[in-house]
Amino acid sequence: MVCTDGQQLYRRLESDFNSARALPVARAALGLMAVLRCWVDAGNARRVALSASVCHDVVAAVLGADCEPVFCDINPSDGNVLEQEWARARLAGASVALVVHLYGNPADISLVRRYFSSSDCLVIDDAAQALGSSNAAGIVGGQGDVGLLSFGATKHIEAGGAAILFRDQAFADTVAHMLAAIEILPEAQRLAIHARFRQRLDVARERLRSEGETATAAFHGLLDDYYPSLQVPFPVGATLAACMAYETYTQEREQRMQKSAAWAIGLEGSGLVPVGMGAGTIPWRYTCRLPGIDWNWQHRLGEEMRSHGLNVSHWYLPTHWMCGYGSHTLPGTELLAREVFQFWVDDHTSLESIECGAAAVSVITSSFKTKNKR
Repeated sequence: MVCTDGQQLYRRLESDFNSARALPVARAALGLMAVLRCWVDAGNARRVALSASVCHDVVAAVLGADCEPVFCDINPSDGNVLEQEWARARLAGASVALVVHLYGNPADISLVRRYFSSSDCLVIDDAAQALGSSNAAGIVGGQGDVGLLSFGATKHIEAGGAAILFRDQAFADTVAHMLAAIEILPEAQRLAIHARFRQRLDVARERLRSEGETATAAFHGLLDDYYPSLQVPFPVGATLAACMAYETYTQEREQRMQKSAAWAIGLEGSGLVPVGMGAGTIPWRYTCRLPGIDWNWQHRLGEEMRSHGLNVSHWYLPTHWMCGYGSHTLPGTELLAREVFQFWVDDHTSLESIECGAAAVSVITSSFKTKNKR
């Protein structure tokens, strides 16, 4: 495909992901909010099962659709929801299963279908962090009733915008009308919402580092009235840019796998263990964890890594805390959030910089290993 018209992207996505229709949307989270609003308007149950280890924008979209999240725990070894958690959420009345392939690790959609298989259920295959990742059934993103792809900042393709994939043409038409009716919030208002959220989040994280899990109440209400920040305009020129990038994505996919392998080799003996990053994974970032670490040590080591010029992050914080479920323990989610370290594998990161970075990380983590031996 030689991309001369951005609309070719959506026809290509329909073919590649075996979907009846692909719709453009400014953000994947905005698309999710529109999908859920249409689902509820059709008379379906409002409860949505999803991982508690997820971007807060995803939870904001659920809340913005006037739905109730049913948070599921994960396996910290790969970041994906445990089977018994899908079963628990279904028994709790969830009609929607939102499957997030965390960090690019492909989840098993067929397992989710065991519990969300009836006509009054909706399975959403969210591959925003997993473009090109695959499981036994093929590439993820198109294996649900609805799929989500993202081309936004930091994602595999950073052209802007996103796409919603549909198995049902009529439902796609309904969502398209919903998207057209959603008001675009002025940029100044969106920035103000983000600033308030970030300020409160930073305070809560500081308390978490000093007080531990007893400080989870500091996160309560962080997402109150946050969802309007998702109501953004479609970025100018994004469709054509994404179309052109998608043409050569096979090369980008291979490079991400090579860089992930380079991190794995370079971090041997560092004490860090990979979170998934196995067969079928096209990594969003190379993700690993340092077993036994606490919130304070995670921050301390992360800051030291950044002082050496390394890009490292510790997302995601347990989102059930942000919705006031601090007393409801999800041990896998909380353990991964406390131990996680993510390293970049994008096209701005060279194999040479990974080799040097991994060596620096290994030296830095040795301080924690030495402390544990005392």
